[in-house]
Amino acid sequence: MTKKILWASLALVVGFASCKKDDPNNNGSTPTEELKLTASTDATKVQQIDKIELTASGSRVTAAPNQVAWLVNGKQVAKGVKYTFIPPLPGNYTVILRAGNREITRKYTVAEPRFTKGAFLLNEGRGTDDVETGTLTYVDVKGKVILDSAYIHVNGTKLGHVCQDLAFANEKIYIISQNGKRNGGEGLLTIAKANTLEKIKVFNDATLEAKDPTHIAVIDSRIYLRAGDGVYLGTEDGGFKIIAGTEKAQKLRMATIGQRVFVSTSDKKLLMIQGDRVVQTLALDEKATGLALADDGNLWVSISKDGNNNQILKVSADPADFKILDKQTITPSLHNYTTASVIQAYGNSLYFGVAAWGKPVSIQKYDFTAKTNTLFVNLQESSYASEMKTYYNSLGVDPKTGYIYYAGIKGFGMDYKTNMTFVLDPQGNVLVKKDNTNSFPAGWYFIPTK
Repeated sequence: MTKKILWASLALVVGFASCKKDDPNNNGSTPTEELKLTASTDATKVQQIDKIELTASGSRVTAAPNQVAWLVNGKQVAKGVKYTFIPPLPGNYTVILRAGNREITRKYTVAEPRFTKGAFLLNEGRGTDDVETGTLTYVDVKGKVILDSAYIHVNGTKLGHVCQDLAFANEKIYIISQNGKRNGGEGLLTIAKANTLEKIKVFNDATLEAKDPTHIAVIDSRIYLRAGDGVYLGTEDGGFKIIAGTEKAQKLRMATIGQRVFVSTSDKKLLMIQGDRVVQTLALDEKATGLALADDGNLWVSISKDGNNNQILKVSADPADFKILDKQTITPSLHNYTTASVIQAYGNSLYFGVAAWGKPVSIQKYDFTAKTNTLFVNLQESSYASEMKTYYNSLGVDPKTGYIYYAGIKGFGMDYKTNMTFVLDPQGNVLVKKDNTNSFPAGWYFIPTK
């Protein structure tokens, strides 16, 4: 009788041990020193593109480190002692560490899309480089997060070469590059889900690519592309045709209000496009250096003649009354040698960077109501980024929070590899800051929220 009880007890213990080993929810290490797994976080509920550093140890790892394998959802993804797991999309993930006939399982869940708030910084990448393509940096101030190469981490593929502009519409994000597939980029126009960055499709057109497209606006199914010889209209399936009267469209970000697209020209005009034609034209005193949306449904326009005759205009967006509502001349330069807007708006405050080519940078703030200009911050102060001496599509302002976003580089050539991205509150305090997170910025884009 005693022997039967003993054997039954042993069987029960073995049964429990087997259950523990096979338990699919086991997030711990095996009970021996043969194989262990340590992670940079104990969390199992994580977010898209969080980096989770996993390390294997134990006698089996020491004896044969090259035989250590990592699997994600049943597919081997890496070999070696260390593995960085980056969950690309919402869903459930099973990560297995395997060494010989022993293995450890970790389970992770991404419950929801990540990119529903915050901002994107689009990066051109080095245009003369034979390796780089465009990249997308994600910034979440509340979470104090700056993540570079977000699109690559989600899709495993590269954006097009020299990305220039993007637009949000139809719960999608549309990203235009100037050189398409060069350097292994995936194409001219990439379309992805806005809340996850999951790729939907890539559109390529060699004829259109040869026109050097630089800027994009999207309204419903209509896609407007500014290129070297004018503004083209097409759809996600192509069919791009030039819009008459846009041949002198400036290499400057366009603005969209309702069903209308606003485009500046090299001969000192502002065009209003609706549908497939130019419906209104407004003459300006100088060439535009920036367009920004006003919170009353109208348009801010900055103009300058190489740093002289600097003006900020308030322009009506009404097709029946397309005119300058108010204009103010300011002393600081509104010259723009980049392709993003030189002015960024928050209410009646206009922020802009005063930066001669490769010279120290300051951010100015012009109050259109009070008609006063003040120095907002001197970026050469050590608390900001004193080594970031070059302004290159660097400034953005969140129109809802008033936070100031800045992506600075040390200089041109290979100096761009020394760079910094940060966000300031309206008082100039640093909210989040991180080195080496941009690559020749193309501009800031704030994620639409409902």
